[in-house]
Amino acid sequence: MTCENYNCTDANSVEREQERTLTVKNLDHVNYDPAKSDRNVVLEHDSRADQFKTFRAYVKDYKEQEHITGRFNVDTTSDRNATKVLSCFVMSGSHDLMASMTREEQIEYFRAGLDFLKQEYPTFHVVDSRVHYDEKGLPHMHTSMLPIHEKEDGSKSFNVSKHQKGKDYFRGFQDRFYDHMRERYPDKDLQRTDPNRDHEKKLSVREYKENQDFKRELEQEHKRLVAKNEKLKAIGKELDRAYEQSEKAYQYNLEVERYCQEQGITIGQYEKQCFWADRDWGNYPEPERYNPDRNIEPEREAPTHSRMEHER
Repeated sequence: MTCENYNCTDANSVEREQERTLTVKNLDHVNYDPAKSDRNVVLEHDSRADQFKTFRAYVKDYKEQEHITGRFNVDTTSDRNATKVLSCFVMSGSHDLMASMTREEQIEYFRAGLDFLKQEYPTFHVVDSRVHYDEKGLPHMHTSMLPIHEKEDGSKSFNVSKHQKGKDYFRGFQDRFYDHMRERYPDKDLQRTDPNRDHEKKLSVREYKENQDFKRELEQEHKRLVAKNEKLKAIGKELDRAYEQSEKAYQYNLEVERYCQEQGITIGQYEKQCFWADRDWGNYPEPERYNPDRNIEPEREAPTHSRMEHER
Protein backbone atom coordinates (compact mmCIF):
# COMPACT_ATOMS: atom_id res chain seq x y z
CA MET A 1 0.00 0.00 0.00
CA THR A 2 1.29 3.44 -0.91
CA CYS A 3 0.46 6.86 0.52
CA GLU A 4 0.61 10.40 -0.78
CA ASN A 5 -0.34 13.56 1.15
CA TYR A 6 -1.78 16.57 -0.66
CA ASN A 7 -2.42 20.22 -0.02
CA CYS A 8 -5.81 21.72 -0.78
CA THR A 9 -4.94 22.84 -4.31
CA ASP A 10 -3.92 19.37 -5.47
CA ALA A 11 -6.48 17.54 -3.33
CA ASN A 12 -9.39 18.93 -5.33
CA SER A 13 -8.40 17.27 -8.62
CA VAL A 14 -7.10 14.13 -6.87
CA GLU A 15 -10.38 13.56 -5.04
CA ARG A 16 -12.48 14.22 -8.15
CA GLU A 17 -10.33 11.85 -10.19
CA GLN A 18 -10.80 9.17 -7.53
CA GLU A 19 -14.58 9.65 -7.47
CA ARG A 20 -14.71 9.93 -11.28
CA THR A 21 -16.36 13.35 -11.10
CA LEU A 22 -13.47 15.08 -12.82
CA THR A 23 -14.72 16.96 -15.89
CA VAL A 24 -12.35 16.72 -18.85
CA LYS A 25 -12.79 17.72 -22.48
CA ASN A 26 -10.12 15.37 -23.75
CA LEU A 27 -10.19 11.77 -22.47
CA ASP A 28 -6.47 11.53 -23.21
CA HIS A 29 -6.02 13.37 -19.92
CA VAL A 30 -7.34 10.46 -17.87
CA ASN A 31 -5.96 6.96 -17.38
CA TYR A 32 -9.31 5.20 -17.12
CA ASP A 33 -12.27 4.31 -19.33
CA PRO A 34 -15.32 6.40 -18.30
CA ALA A 35 -17.60 3.85 -20.00
CA LYS A 36 -16.48 1.29 -17.40
CA SER A 37 -16.64 3.53 -14.32
CA ASP A 38 -20.01 2.10 -13.30
CA ARG A 39 -18.14 -1.11 -12.43
CA ASN A 40 -16.30 0.64 -9.59
CA VAL A 41 -17.36 -0.22 -6.04
CA VAL A 42 -17.77 2.40 -3.29
CA LEU A 43 -16.71 1.03 0.10
CA GLU A 44 -17.26 4.24 2.06
CA HIS A 45 -18.10 7.81 1.15
CA ASP A 46 -18.87 11.01 3.04
CA SER A 47 -22.02 12.32 1.36
CA ARG A 48 -21.37 15.78 2.81
CA ALA A 49 -18.62 16.21 0.25
CA ASP A 50 -21.26 16.04 -2.51
CA GLN A 51 -22.81 19.29 -1.30
CA PHE A 52 -19.79 21.35 -2.33
CA LYS A 53 -18.39 22.21 -5.74
CA THR A 54 -14.78 22.17 -4.56
CA PHE A 55 -12.76 20.18 -2.06
CA ARG A 56 -11.61 23.46 -0.49
CA ALA A 57 -15.19 24.38 0.35
CA TYR A 58 -15.82 20.91 1.78
CA VAL A 59 -12.74 20.84 3.97
CA LYS A 60 -13.39 24.37 5.28
CA ASP A 61 -16.93 23.39 6.22
CA TYR A 62 -15.69 20.20 7.87
CA LYS A 63 -13.17 22.20 9.90
CA GLU A 64 -15.92 24.53 11.10
CA GLN A 65 -18.47 21.81 11.85
CA GLU A 66 -15.98 19.61 13.72
CA HIS A 67 -14.42 22.58 15.59
CA ILE A 68 -10.94 21.84 14.27
CA THR A 69 -8.30 24.34 15.35
CA GLY A 70 -4.58 24.70 14.74
CA ARG A 71 -2.67 25.56 11.57
CA PHE A 72 -4.87 25.60 8.51
CA ASN A 73 -3.10 27.23 5.58
CA VAL A 74 -5.08 26.21 2.47
CA ASP A 75 -5.03 29.40 0.39
CA THR A 76 -1.29 29.71 -0.15
CA THR A 77 0.28 28.93 -3.51
CA SER A 78 3.41 27.57 -1.82
CA ASP A 79 3.29 23.80 -1.45
CA ARG A 80 5.90 23.94 1.30
CA ASN A 81 3.80 26.21 3.52
CA ALA A 82 0.41 24.70 2.66
CA THR A 83 -1.32 22.43 5.15
CA LYS A 84 -1.64 18.82 4.05
CA VAL A 85 -5.38 18.23 4.18
CA LEU A 86 -5.74 14.91 2.33
CA SER A 87 -3.97 11.57 2.72
CA CYS A 88 -4.50 9.20 -0.21
CA PHE A 89 -3.75 5.49 0.01
CA VAL A 90 -3.61 3.04 -2.90
CA MET A 91 -3.89 -0.69 -2.26
CA SER A 92 -3.48 -3.42 -4.86
CA GLY A 93 -2.54 -7.08 -5.08
CA SER A 94 -0.49 -9.38 -7.24
CA HIS A 95 -1.85 -10.72 -10.51
CA ASP A 96 -1.99 -14.27 -9.13
CA LEU A 97 -3.81 -13.12 -5.99
CA MET A 98 -6.46 -11.18 -7.92
CA ALA A 99 -6.89 -14.06 -10.38
CA SER A 100 -7.55 -16.47 -7.50
CA MET A 101 -10.48 -14.37 -6.23
CA THR A 102 -13.99 -13.70 -7.44
CA ARG A 103 -15.13 -10.09 -7.73
CA GLU A 104 -16.94 -10.38 -4.36
CA GLU A 105 -13.82 -11.80 -2.74
CA GLN A 106 -11.72 -9.01 -4.20
CA ILE A 107 -14.07 -6.42 -2.72
CA GLU A 108 -13.82 -8.07 0.71
CA TYR A 109 -10.04 -8.16 0.35
CA PHE A 110 -9.94 -4.42 -0.23
CA ARG A 111 -12.42 -3.85 2.58
CA ALA A 112 -9.94 -5.56 4.88
CA GLY A 113 -7.35 -3.02 3.73
CA LEU A 114 -9.75 -0.19 4.59
CA ASP A 115 -10.23 -1.70 8.06
CA PHE A 116 -6.45 -1.60 8.52
CA LEU A 117 -6.33 2.09 7.62
CA LYS A 118 -9.04 2.85 10.17
CA GLN A 119 -7.06 0.99 12.84
CA GLU A 120 -3.80 2.67 11.84
CA TYR A 121 -5.37 6.14 11.77
CA PRO A 122 -8.34 6.10 14.20
CA THR A 123 -8.66 9.90 14.21
CA PHE A 124 -8.52 10.28 10.41
CA HIS A 125 -11.82 10.90 8.63
CA VAL A 126 -12.64 8.81 5.55
CA VAL A 127 -13.75 11.04 2.67
CA ASP A 128 -13.97 8.29 0.07
CA SER A 129 -12.85 4.70 -0.40
CA ARG A 130 -13.58 2.76 -3.57
CA VAL A 131 -12.30 -0.04 -5.77
CA HIS A 132 -11.46 0.90 -9.35
CA TYR A 133 -12.30 -1.59 -12.07
CA ASP A 134 -12.22 0.90 -14.96
CA GLU A 135 -8.46 1.15 -15.45
CA LYS A 136 -6.09 -1.04 -17.41
CA GLY A 137 -4.43 -3.66 -15.27
CA LEU A 138 -5.49 -5.03 -11.92
CA PRO A 139 -8.30 -3.73 -9.69
CA HIS A 140 -7.09 -1.56 -6.82
CA MET A 141 -8.48 0.51 -3.97
CA HIS A 142 -8.18 4.28 -3.47
CA THR A 143 -8.86 5.64 0.00
CA SER A 144 -8.74 9.35 0.82
CA MET A 145 -8.77 10.56 4.42
CA LEU A 146 -8.63 13.88 6.22
CA PRO A 147 -5.49 13.66 8.42
CA ILE A 148 -7.03 14.76 11.72
CA HIS A 149 -4.83 14.74 14.82
CA GLU A 150 -6.48 14.74 18.22
CA LYS A 151 -4.60 15.86 21.34
CA GLU A 152 -5.13 14.55 24.85
CA ASP A 153 -7.28 17.58 25.69
CA GLY A 154 -9.62 16.68 22.84
CA SER A 155 -8.60 19.52 20.50
CA LYS A 156 -8.24 18.59 16.83
CA SER A 157 -6.06 19.85 13.97
CA PHE A 158 -4.90 18.92 10.50
CA ASN A 159 -1.50 17.39 11.20
CA VAL A 160 -0.40 14.35 9.20
CA SER A 161 3.20 14.56 10.43
CA LYS A 162 2.11 13.58 13.92
CA HIS A 163 1.04 10.20 12.55
CA GLN A 164 3.77 9.60 9.99
CA LYS A 165 6.93 10.36 11.95
CA GLY A 166 10.43 9.54 10.85
CA LYS A 167 11.97 8.14 7.70
CA ASP A 168 11.33 4.55 8.85
CA TYR A 169 7.64 5.07 9.56
CA PHE A 170 6.41 3.54 6.29
CA ARG A 171 8.65 0.51 6.76
CA GLY A 172 6.76 -0.24 9.96
CA PHE A 173 3.50 0.75 8.26
CA GLN A 174 4.05 -1.89 5.56
CA ASP A 175 4.96 -4.48 8.21
CA ARG A 176 1.75 -3.83 10.16
CA PHE A 177 -0.31 -3.88 6.96
CA TYR A 178 1.22 -7.18 5.89
CA ASP A 179 0.59 -8.75 9.31
CA HIS A 180 -3.02 -7.51 9.26
CA MET A 181 -3.71 -9.03 5.83
CA ARG A 182 -1.89 -12.28 6.68
CA GLU A 183 -4.16 -12.67 9.70
CA ARG A 184 -7.22 -12.14 7.50
CA TYR A 185 -5.98 -14.35 4.67
CA PRO A 186 -3.69 -17.03 6.13
CA ASP A 187 -4.30 -19.35 3.16
CA LYS A 188 -3.31 -16.78 0.53
CA ASP A 189 0.18 -16.33 -0.82
CA LEU A 190 0.50 -12.66 0.10
CA GLN A 191 3.72 -10.94 -0.90
CA ARG A 192 5.39 -8.36 1.30
CA THR A 193 6.69 -5.38 -0.69
CA ASP A 194 10.46 -5.14 -0.44
CA PRO A 195 11.11 -2.26 2.01
CA ASN A 196 14.37 -1.44 0.23
CA ARG A 197 12.69 -1.08 -3.13
CA ASP A 198 12.60 2.37 -4.70
CA HIS A 199 9.00 3.34 -5.32
CA GLU A 200 8.14 5.77 -8.07
CA LYS A 201 6.01 8.63 -6.92
CA LYS A 202 2.43 8.42 -8.17
CA LEU A 203 1.59 11.46 -10.24
CA SER A 204 -1.20 13.70 -9.11
CA VAL A 205 -3.96 14.41 -11.62
CA ARG A 206 -2.51 17.85 -12.28
CA GLU A 207 0.97 16.39 -12.80
CA TYR A 208 -0.50 13.66 -15.02
CA LYS A 209 -2.25 16.28 -17.16
CA GLU A 210 0.91 18.35 -17.44
CA ASN A 211 2.82 15.22 -18.37
CA GLN A 212 0.26 14.31 -21.07
CA ASP A 213 0.26 17.88 -22.42
CA PHE A 214 4.05 17.79 -22.58
CA LYS A 215 3.93 14.47 -24.43
CA ARG A 216 1.47 15.91 -26.97
CA GLU A 217 3.68 18.96 -27.45
CA LEU A 218 6.66 16.67 -28.07
CA GLU A 219 4.65 14.62 -30.58
CA GLN A 220 3.52 17.77 -32.40
CA GLU A 221 7.08 19.11 -32.43
CA HIS A 222 8.30 15.74 -33.74
CA LYS A 223 5.73 15.82 -36.56
CA ARG A 224 6.69 19.40 -37.38
CA LEU A 225 10.39 18.50 -37.52
CA VAL A 226 9.68 15.42 -39.66
CA ALA A 227 7.68 17.55 -42.11
CA LYS A 228 10.44 20.17 -42.12
CA ASN A 229 13.03 17.46 -42.72
CA GLU A 230 11.05 16.15 -45.71
CA LYS A 231 10.93 19.67 -47.16
CA LEU A 232 14.68 20.03 -46.66
CA LYS A 233 15.22 16.70 -48.41
CA ALA A 234 13.13 17.89 -51.36
CA ILE A 235 15.05 21.16 -51.48
CA GLY A 236 18.31 19.20 -51.32
CA LYS A 237 17.25 17.10 -54.30
CA GLU A 238 16.35 20.26 -56.25
CA LEU A 239 19.73 21.76 -55.42
CA ASP A 240 21.48 18.58 -56.55
CA ARG A 241 19.59 18.66 -59.83
CA ALA A 242 20.37 22.36 -60.29
CA TYR A 243 24.05 21.74 -59.55
CA GLU A 244 24.11 18.87 -62.03
CA GLN A 245 22.51 21.08 -64.68
CA SER A 246 24.98 23.88 -64.03
CA GLU A 247 27.88 21.44 -64.37
CA LYS A 248 26.50 20.24 -67.69
CA ALA A 249 25.99 23.82 -68.88
CA TYR A 250 29.56 24.73 -67.92
CA GLN A 251 30.94 21.69 -69.78
CA TYR A 252 28.78 22.58 -72.79
CA ASN A 253 30.10 26.16 -72.93
CA LEU A 254 33.70 24.89 -72.78
CA GLU A 255 33.02 22.51 -75.67
CA VAL A 256 31.41 25.30 -77.76
CA GLU A 257 34.41 27.59 -77.21
CA ARG A 258 36.83 24.78 -78.15
CA TYR A 259 34.83 23.95 -81.27
CA CYS A 260 34.64 27.55 -82.43
CA GLN A 261 38.40 28.00 -82.00
CA GLU A 262 39.17 24.81 -83.91
CA GLN A 263 36.74 25.67 -86.74
CA GLY A 264 37.74 29.30 -86.84
CA ILE A 265 34.15 30.51 -86.50
CA THR A 266 32.36 32.92 -84.22
CA ILE A 267 29.65 32.12 -81.65
CA GLY A 268 27.17 33.77 -84.02
CA GLN A 269 28.13 31.41 -86.85
CA TYR A 270 27.88 28.48 -84.45
CA GLU A 271 24.38 29.50 -83.44
CA LYS A 272 23.48 29.81 -87.15
CA GLN A 273 24.53 26.20 -87.71
CA CYS A 274 22.26 25.17 -84.86
CA PHE A 275 19.45 27.28 -86.36
CA TRP A 276 19.61 25.38 -89.69
CA ALA A 277 19.95 22.03 -87.91
CA ASP A 278 16.73 22.78 -86.02
CA ARG A 279 15.05 22.95 -89.45
CA ASP A 280 16.59 19.73 -90.68
CA TRP A 281 19.13 21.46 -92.92
CA GLY A 282 22.33 19.82 -91.82
CA ASN A 283 23.63 18.27 -88.63
CA TYR A 284 24.16 19.89 -85.26
CA PRO A 285 27.67 20.91 -84.40
CA GLU A 286 29.48 18.29 -82.32
CA PRO A 287 29.32 20.27 -78.98
CA GLU A 288 25.53 20.12 -79.05
CA ARG A 289 25.83 16.62 -77.68
CA TYR A 290 26.72 18.33 -74.38
CA ASN A 291 23.82 20.80 -74.46
CA PRO A 292 21.65 20.00 -71.35
CA ASP A 293 18.65 21.61 -73.02
CA ARG A 294 18.82 19.59 -76.23
CA ASN A 295 18.42 15.90 -76.97
CA ILE A 296 20.48 15.19 -80.07
CA GLU A 297 19.21 12.37 -82.27
CA PRO A 298 21.72 10.20 -84.20
CA GLU A 299 23.25 12.08 -87.08
CA ARG A 300 21.06 12.03 -90.15
CA GLU A 301 22.24 12.22 -93.78
CA ALA A 302 22.33 15.64 -95.34
CA PRO A 303 19.29 16.49 -97.53
CA THR A 304 19.62 15.95 -101.33
CA HIS A 305 19.03 19.62 -102.08
CA SER A 306 21.43 22.17 -100.79
CA ARG A 307 20.63 24.95 -98.38
CA MET A 308 21.39 27.49 -101.14
CA GLU A 309 18.83 25.91 -103.39
CA HIS A 310 16.27 26.18 -100.62
CA GLU A 311 17.15 29.82 -100.05
CA ARG A 312 16.69 30.52 -103.74
